[in-house]
Amino acid sequence: MDGIFIKREKVDFLNEDSKSDLFLLLEHEGLEIMLQSIDKGSFIWITPTDGKSTVEFFYILKGSLTLEANHEEISLNANDCFYTKDLKGKVLLKSDTDLKVLYIATGPVFKYLDNLYGDLEYLLDKITEKDEYTKNHSKRVRDFCLFISQKLNCTETIIDNLVLASLFHDVGKCFIPDEILKKDKDLTKEEYKEIFKHPTYSKKLLSGRFSNDITEIAYAHHERLDGSGYPCGLSGDEISLEARIISVADSFDAMTSKRTYNEPMSFTEAANELFSQDDKYDITVTRALKEMADSGELVKRLQEVHYDKL
Repeated sequence: MDGIFIKREKVDFLNEDSKSDLFLLLEHEGLEIMLQSIDKGSFIWITPTDGKSTVEFFYILKGSLTLEANHEEISLNANDCFYTKDLKGKVLLKSDTDLKVLYIATGPVFKYLDNLYGDLEYLLDKITEKDEYTKNHSKRVRDFCLFISQKLNCTETIIDNLVLASLFHDVGKCFIPDEILKKDKDLTKEEYKEIFKHPTYSKKLLSGRFSNDITEIAYAHHERLDGSGYPCGLSGDEISLEARIISVADSFDAMTSKRTYNEPMSFTEAANELFSQDDKYDITVTRALKEMADSGELVKRLQEVHYDKL
């Protein structure tokens, strides 16, 4: 029909815990109108755009979310709306329910997200095809990193980098042979050497897809303050705060997860043990984790994102 145009384009992307969809409904002279479906418990980051004049408008058609910026939280429900213009920092959206959002932008957002989430989905597929534990472990480490960094009042840049680095820190395990990665008995010396290579493999996969900061955080997640870690044997101030946080979160999840070769510890037991190892782990980081575990804050926050490992 004259004057009527039907256009359907879609981005399928794994956004944090769950799959979400972004549909491009209309693109005209720089204006983009999109429909976004977001699963309950997802985290969405709104980041500053290259163009200062870009306006991004969000109208909630269905569901509710929590908007978090500058350490403040605002609850928004169906028929509420908000927009961003000349954004200086990052805004975190947490979906409290399944969401449908009308998303309007005055700049080329859809293509950027299509490319970005295509890369993210490729990397998450790399993790998933290896084994389910590694995928779920990565999501839990991401959650722990987010909670710890917020507890420490870290900057938005640190938190943003940590969220991505932690989600993909173990992607290099896709190059580790299954007979080693899934072995339910003690590893041999040679098999440990293979396991020790996974941070290097992760670095190779992340390089070029993410910033150098994110890549280096993931690369250093097995370093320890006393120099006993790997792959570089870094020590003390050679290890960034982000890497110190991810190392605690990674160890904490390993200690509290059930595997064929070990029984899980309680959150309190694991947090206390890490806190006692101040030669290997940053005590500022482990103290924050211990406080959340002891007070019940950790369990509460995990429940808020429908965590299935309690």
